[in-house]
Amino acid sequence: MQTQKNTKIDKPTGLLLGLTGALLALLILNLAVFDDLRIDPSAGALETFAKPQHLSSFLAVLIAAALVAFRHRAAARVAVAVAWIEIAAFGFFHVIPVEVGPSKPYWGDGMADPLQWVGLLSIIAVSAAIVHVARRASKGTVTLAAASLP
Repeated sequence: MQTQKNTKIDKPTGLLLGLTGALLALLILNLAVFDDLRIDPSAGALETFAKPQHLSSFLAVLIAAALVAFRHRAAARVAVAVAWIEIAAFGFFHVIPVEVGPSKPYWGDGMADPLQWVGLLSIIAVSAAIVHVARRASKGTVTLAAASLP
């Protein structure tokens, strides 16, 4: 039996997998290097990584990466949803200049240093790239599927 491999689907899938892996790495680096553990000397690694908001982010990105890796039909939609959630969460917690609830604004009274801004902007940029690549990949899949219909 002959299988046909389509490179138009493989390239975005690989790129999307790489971007979800990069997002996971940036989330971990944000806690360990860019922000929480570096800024707060009293914070412990286990309690920082075990906070519900951090665990849910890690889990969501891991699920999205697994779906992309196994080429699940909902992978692109899940990756886009996770990326938008990360953009919204980091926007709420650090970009809005007013302290609301558990947020830590990076400007105003709680001025962040350049390394914190690098972490924040990197996470937002990679999340935006995931949205762009996943939308492009899903449009290509729909186009290819429609072209294959009799």
